[in-house]
Amino acid sequence: MEKLKIAFIGCGGRNGAHVQKCMARDDLEYVGFCDVLEEKALAYANRIGVDPAGKLFTNHREMLANIEKPDAVFVAVPPHQHGDIEFALIENDIPFLVEKPIALDMDLILRIQAAIREKNLLVTVGFQDRYQNLTNIMKDYIQDKEVGLVSAAWFGGIPGVSWWRRMETSGGQVVEQNIHLFDQARYLFGEPLYVNCAGARGIVDGDKYGVPGYNVHDYSSAVIKFKSGVVANIFTGCYVQAGGGMQSGMNIYCKDATLEYALRSWLKIRDVNGEQYYERGDEQTGIQDNIFLDAVRTGDRSKLLTDYHDAVKSMKLCMACNESIETGKTIFLD
Repeated sequence: MEKLKIAFIGCGGRNGAHVQKCMARDDLEYVGFCDVLEEKALAYANRIGVDPAGKLFTNHREMLANIEKPDAVFVAVPPHQHGDIEFALIENDIPFLVEKPIALDMDLILRIQAAIREKNLLVTVGFQDRYQNLTNIMKDYIQDKEVGLVSAAWFGGIPGVSWWRRMETSGGQVVEQNIHLFDQARYLFGEPLYVNCAGARGIVDGDKYGVPGYNVHDYSSAVIKFKSGVVANIFTGCYVQAGGGMQSGMNIYCKDATLEYALRSWLKIRDVNGEQYYERGDEQTGIQDNIFLDAVRTGDRSKLLTDYHDAVKSMKLCMACNESIETGKTIFLD
């Protein structure tokens, strides 16, 4: 079997997870590693065990001009660095998997979307939780249920990377991190009608927390009305230092059942038959990556659960949360 030629743009922690999954396959050839810090690109090559000669770059266009054309590229860069990377890949007709959030400017996102659509290019976005067995157990179970209220939460601390703590480079915790739960809600309950979100700062002292320059919201609460009638309240918080806060995950309250999902861990369903307990199966990033690479090889996109066009809708929802926080208004979605 001819090996797929793959490359990586962004050689930090998230693409490191993709490297790990790729290394479990024997049908891949690694042709390029790009990061603004060349030592990070070298670390990837060394980790995989490939000769780095001619494969390390600090500029994505330079990489694409000087390596054998990749069959697929994994893109994982800070949110504010999206744009020309995607356009370069689209111009060269290279399928890619891009991590969320896909950018911070909606006009830019829509221009990228239009370029992808014009070429019908295979592009998927890293909403990994759609591939989790627990998510799909929930989705199947609620198909014939009457769902009223949903509560969800992503609670924790502040990641160590400097760009995360700035609104202008990360978009804040809703956009950069909790977008996974917002996307999961869309996947389960359909499209949102409107959102009203309140957020605040004041608990996190950037110096005392060791995050100088911090200006994202410490916490927020988003109330979403879905077109299906479901009403969800999604909490987001990064100020927690002890005590754990709320359990991260999602609770779904049906007319005759309750689903309790612990984020990427387990699921309990309580109904007239008692309680059913499920543990997470295979790690979702690996499932997602294998489906993406198999789609590149075969051209069959049917198993991909989120293309770029669908990801745009999750971005609109999360960016609407930020708009609602800043304006105090209810934001209606298209």
